[in-house]
Amino acid sequence: MLLRSRVALITAAIVAVAIAAISTVTYLSTEHSLRTQLDETLLGGWPPPGEGDPSVPKPGLEDLCRRSTPGRPLQRFLEGVQLLKADGTVCAPPGVDSVVVDPADLAARTVTLRDGHTRSGTPVRVLLGPFSDGNVLVISRSLAEVDSTLAGLRTILIAVSVLGALLAAAAGLLLTRRTLRPMARLTGAAEEIARTHDLDLPVTVSGRDEVGRLGRAFAAMTGALADSRRRQRALVTDAAHELRTPLTSLRTNIDLLARSEHTGRALADGDRGRLLDRLQAQAGELGDLVTELVVLARDEHEFDHADVAMGTVVRHAVRRASSRARKHTFDVRSAEWHVCGDEGALERMVLNLLDNAIKFAPAGSAVTVRSEPGLVSVADEGPGVAATDRTSAFDRFWRAPEARSLPGSGLGLAIVADIAAAHGGYARFEDPPSGRGALAVVRVPPAVVAGSPLPPGIRD
Repeated sequence: MLLRSRVALITAAIVAVAIAAISTVTYLSTEHSLRTQLDETLLGGWPPPGEGDPSVPKPGLEDLCRRSTPGRPLQRFLEGVQLLKADGTVCAPPGVDSVVVDPADLAARTVTLRDGHTRSGTPVRVLLGPFSDGNVLVISRSLAEVDSTLAGLRTILIAVSVLGALLAAAAGLLLTRRTLRPMARLTGAAEEIARTHDLDLPVTVSGRDEVGRLGRAFAAMTGALADSRRRQRALVTDAAHELRTPLTSLRTNIDLLARSEHTGRALADGDRGRLLDRLQAQAGELGDLVTELVVLARDEHEFDHADVAMGTVVRHAVRRASSRARKHTFDVRSAEWHVCGDEGALERMVLNLLDNAIKFAPAGSAVTVRSEPGLVSVADEGPGVAATDRTSAFDRFWRAPEARSLPGSGLGLAIVADIAAAHGGYARFEDPPSGRGALAVVRVPPAVVAGSPLPPGIRD
């Protein structure tokens, strides 16, 4: 059963129960009111008019009982009146449909009301009024009008209950269909995306209710998935293009080495040594490229979310960079501050900034590193980055024209930008204070700032 059908059925059931409860209360209240009015009418006729004190015997009624059939006006007046005598006999006017009485009614000592019926089977309400001589006056009123009124009311209430339930079901079905129409569109879009695998299909759901929120969340999810797929495809395409060059070079050099071995024409010692050096460098370059591709392929959700001391991260990164850049000095000033993130990724981010500075800084120059709450900067004394290239420098596989002859894959700064973005920050080039070289700045939100800036760092 569809959701809208279930909602309509439940709505109809609830409304039907509510109407049935109200109808039952109405019916019982009406019945009680009508019977109370009838009882008050019967009690208003006791004692009989002109009879005085009911404790005194009344021979007049017995005389009426002994008469022959009375006239019609007198018969209507005496309708429903009879006398239950102490000896158990019943005295009723001739021609009157008398009430069936029980000799046990003689035991009544007070005025009593009860249900009964006449000899013809008509239901009546009976008042038993005892006299002091042992006789009991019986006054009755027909319940036919009460029962007829209640039967009509019962029919109306049943019809109203059924009609109300049907109207509630129809209204519930209409309202749920209208309410769930955005849900139906959302479901259709999800089914179409599952069938075509096209995450760019538009999902149009408006409104500020729960369905609208679900639609916006679904659209945001598909948008994020589509963006992730585009980035993955771009990474695979770029990686395939970048891997083709080192692989081709490796294959060429290996083929040359293998051909010299197969033909017996050994290479000169100098040529062979240079060839092996090139193979070793190309293999290292290919390994570095694969490592950087693996880092770029990581999703930001795969990073840890731990408390990381950036002072320690910067010192470790400078130590690693200085071990392979013996011709450069490092001017480090680092404060103790903390970031919520992945320590390994943050260290690679700083190390890539340092490697980029080392690559372009002339030998013997200094690389300046500054770390303070919310900021890490690396400055060098190299040629710098043109203002028009400062944004493109963080794109994947982008390399400046003058740097294409240098080793590298063009992924280092892209990794810096990705790691900074994954930690809620950004990376960019700014104008260096000295007016020369390049100044790369990474800003990430600090978590807990601990301590104060330390004295100047190591100088190698």
